[in-house]
Amino acid sequence: MPLRPDLRNLRDQNGDLVYRGPAWKARRERLLKRAENRCEQCRVPNHAAVWRNGGWWRDEGWYGRTEHGEIGCARGSFLVTRFVHKIVLTMAHLTHNPLENDDADLAMLCQWCHLNYDKLHHRDTRAARKDAARPLLAGVA
Repeated sequence: MPLRPDLRNLRDQNGDLVYRGPAWKARRERLLKRAENRCEQCRVPNHAAVWRNGGWWRDEGWYGRTEHGEIGCARGSFLVTRFVHKIVLTMAHLTHNPLENDDADLAMLCQWCHLNYDKLHHRDTRAARKDAARPLLAGVA
Protein backbone atom coordinates (compact mmCIF):
# COMPACT_ATOMS: atom_id res chain seq x y z
CA MET A 1 0.00 0.00 0.00
CA PRO A 2 1.46 3.39 -0.91
CA LEU A 3 2.43 5.81 1.80
CA ARG A 4 0.17 8.83 2.21
CA PRO A 5 1.85 12.07 1.04
CA ASP A 6 1.49 13.71 4.45
CA LEU A 7 3.52 10.89 6.06
CA ARG A 8 6.40 10.75 3.55
CA ASN A 9 8.55 13.34 5.33
CA LEU A 10 7.37 12.61 8.88
CA ARG A 11 10.22 12.80 11.41
CA ASP A 12 10.42 11.22 14.87
CA GLN A 13 11.58 12.92 18.09
CA ASN A 14 15.24 12.35 17.08
CA GLY A 15 14.75 14.10 13.74
CA ASP A 16 15.06 10.88 11.72
CA LEU A 17 12.65 10.13 8.91
CA VAL A 18 10.10 7.58 10.13
CA TYR A 19 9.59 5.72 6.83
CA ARG A 20 13.04 5.91 5.17
CA GLY A 21 16.67 6.67 5.79
CA PRO A 22 19.45 4.96 7.76
CA ALA A 23 17.54 4.76 11.06
CA TRP A 24 14.59 3.12 9.29
CA LYS A 25 16.89 0.61 7.54
CA ALA A 26 18.64 -0.30 10.80
CA ARG A 27 15.28 -0.73 12.56
CA ARG A 28 13.98 -2.93 9.72
CA GLU A 29 17.06 -5.16 9.79
CA ARG A 30 16.81 -5.52 13.58
CA LEU A 31 13.12 -6.47 13.37
CA LEU A 32 13.69 -8.91 10.49
CA LYS A 33 16.30 -10.66 12.61
CA ARG A 34 13.92 -10.78 15.60
CA ALA A 35 11.18 -12.26 13.40
CA GLU A 36 13.63 -14.76 11.85
CA ASN A 37 12.80 -13.30 8.40
CA ARG A 38 9.17 -14.48 8.72
CA CYS A 39 5.80 -12.84 9.25
CA GLU A 40 5.25 -12.59 13.00
CA GLN A 41 1.60 -13.66 12.66
CA CYS A 42 1.31 -16.33 9.96
CA ARG A 43 5.05 -17.26 9.91
CA VAL A 44 5.31 -17.18 6.08
CA PRO A 45 8.94 -16.59 4.98
CA ASN A 46 10.01 -13.27 3.49
CA HIS A 47 10.30 -13.35 -0.35
CA ALA A 48 8.45 -16.68 -0.59
CA ALA A 49 6.07 -17.32 -3.47
CA VAL A 50 2.71 -17.82 -1.80
CA TRP A 51 -0.65 -19.15 -2.75
CA ARG A 52 -2.95 -17.69 -0.10
CA ASN A 53 -4.76 -20.86 0.78
CA GLY A 54 -2.73 -21.76 3.82
CA GLY A 55 0.77 -22.36 2.48
CA TRP A 56 3.68 -21.21 0.36
CA TRP A 57 5.70 -22.49 -2.58
CA ARG A 58 9.47 -22.92 -2.77
CA ASP A 59 11.72 -24.65 -5.28
CA GLU A 60 11.62 -27.92 -3.37
CA GLY A 61 7.82 -28.08 -3.01
CA TRP A 62 4.64 -26.79 -1.43
CA TYR A 63 4.75 -25.99 2.28
CA GLY A 64 1.66 -25.63 4.37
CA ARG A 65 0.24 -26.23 7.80
CA THR A 66 -1.66 -29.40 8.53
CA GLU A 67 -4.77 -29.49 10.72
CA HIS A 68 -2.43 -30.14 13.68
CA GLY A 69 -0.30 -27.05 12.94
CA GLU A 70 2.83 -28.80 11.65
CA ILE A 71 4.51 -27.59 8.50
CA GLY A 72 4.53 -30.22 5.78
CA CYS A 73 5.92 -30.38 2.24
CA ALA A 74 4.08 -31.70 -0.82
CA ARG A 75 6.14 -32.37 -3.94
CA GLY A 76 5.00 -31.24 -7.37
CA SER A 77 3.26 -28.09 -8.53
CA PHE A 78 -0.50 -27.88 -8.69
CA LEU A 79 -0.62 -24.10 -8.51
CA VAL A 80 -1.71 -21.73 -11.21
CA THR A 81 0.84 -18.90 -11.42
CA ARG A 82 -1.74 -16.12 -11.36
CA PHE A 83 -2.66 -17.09 -7.79
CA VAL A 84 0.92 -16.97 -6.54
CA HIS A 85 2.12 -13.79 -4.80
CA LYS A 86 5.59 -12.80 -3.62
CA ILE A 87 5.78 -11.98 0.07
CA VAL A 88 7.45 -8.78 1.22
CA LEU A 89 7.48 -8.20 4.95
CA THR A 90 6.48 -4.75 6.14
CA MET A 91 6.87 -2.98 9.47
CA ALA A 92 3.50 -2.55 11.17
CA HIS A 93 2.92 0.04 13.87
CA LEU A 94 0.91 -1.96 16.40
CA THR A 95 -0.42 1.20 18.08
CA HIS A 96 -1.15 2.87 14.70
CA ASN A 97 1.04 5.79 15.78
CA PRO A 98 3.94 6.28 13.32
CA LEU A 99 5.94 8.24 15.91
CA GLU A 100 6.16 5.24 18.27
CA ASN A 101 9.16 3.36 16.88
CA ASP A 102 10.23 1.19 19.80
CA ASP A 103 10.75 -2.44 18.84
CA ALA A 104 7.88 -3.46 21.14
CA ASP A 105 5.51 -1.20 19.16
CA LEU A 106 6.50 -2.65 15.78
CA ALA A 107 5.98 -6.03 14.10
CA MET A 108 7.15 -7.53 10.83
CA LEU A 109 4.04 -8.65 8.96
CA CYS A 110 3.34 -9.88 5.45
CA GLN A 111 1.04 -7.71 3.33
CA TRP A 112 -1.95 -9.94 4.05
CA CYS A 113 -1.57 -9.87 7.83
CA HIS A 114 -0.66 -6.16 7.84
CA LEU A 115 -3.82 -5.18 5.94
CA ASN A 116 -5.96 -7.42 8.13
CA TYR A 117 -4.38 -5.97 11.28
CA ASP A 118 -5.01 -2.39 10.08
CA LYS A 119 -8.48 -3.02 8.61
CA LEU A 120 -10.54 -1.25 11.29
CA HIS A 121 -8.01 1.59 11.62
CA HIS A 122 -8.09 2.16 7.83
CA ARG A 123 -11.89 2.24 7.87
CA ASP A 124 -11.99 4.80 10.69
CA THR A 125 -9.29 7.11 9.28
CA ARG A 126 -10.80 6.99 5.79
CA ALA A 127 -14.21 7.90 7.17
CA ALA A 128 -12.73 10.78 9.18
CA ARG A 129 -10.82 12.16 6.16
CA LYS A 130 -13.85 11.74 3.90
CA ASP A 131 -16.15 13.51 6.38
CA ALA A 132 -13.64 16.33 6.86
CA ALA A 133 -13.35 16.84 3.10
CA ARG A 134 -17.04 17.37 2.41
CA PRO A 135 -19.19 20.17 3.82
CA LEU A 136 -22.01 19.30 6.10
CA LEU A 137 -25.52 19.93 4.93
CA ALA A 138 -26.51 23.30 6.32
CA GLY A 139 -30.05 24.43 6.78
CA VAL A 140 -31.66 21.09 6.09
CA ALA A 141 -35.27 21.27 7.23
